[in-house]
Amino acid sequence: MGLLKRLLRVVKAEAHSVVEKLEDPIKITEEGIRELKKQLKEAMESLAQVKASQIRFEREARNEKERAKALIRKAEALLKSAQEGEISPQEAEKLASELIQKAELHEQNARRLEEEAKKQKEMALKLQAKIDELKLLIAKYEAELKTLKARMATAKAVKKVNKEIAKVDPSDTIAMLERMKEKVEEEEAMAEAYEELAKQEIATDVETEAEKKLKTLESKEKLEELKKRLGLS
Repeated sequence: MGLLKRLLRVVKAEAHSVVEKLEDPIKITEEGIRELKKQLKEAMESLAQVKASQIRFEREARNEKERAKALIRKAEALLKSAQEGEISPQEAEKLASELIQKAELHEQNARRLEEEAKKQKEMALKLQAKIDELKLLIAKYEAELKTLKARMATAKAVKKVNKEIAKVDPSDTIAMLERMKEKVEEEEAMAEAYEELAKQEIATDVETEAEKKLKTLESKEKLEELKKRLGLS
């Protein structure tokens, strides 16, 4: 039973992992871009093959036309030879007719090959349009992926900050601020008290000095009075 429970936990964990992966927009976009790039590669390979076929058909068509022209020239040469009496007109016409028939076969082959080349060209244009579309889609999704990654990074950073803030108890913070406020007010009151004491001490020192001077003057006056009574200068 214990082993079965552990297996079930593993299966559930794997299932959650798969679900999270499927719901991750970045992973989905990356997978989509990979698939589009695979399609682009296949389309480009097909385009290369189609263009190669087009070039081959066009070349073969030109060759067939050249063969037809060469046969026609030979037929013309035979007819000229007949006119000049080098061969009999009947033989020249017979041979020329055979050459013309062969030339027509080559012309037919040339037209068929040109038609095939035209089809290949049309297919190449369609493939090129698909390739251009895929390139635009890939560029678009790569730009979106870049934006998604930036937004995800920002969201994670904000989430981390909010998570840390959520750990702080506002009541504790307020209480701490109140204690700090009381402490500051206490220190300010102490500073004012010391200032008052300092002022009082200064005033006391001034008064004491003044009293000393007054007493000294009084003593001098009494001394002078005594000297006068005794007739002393």
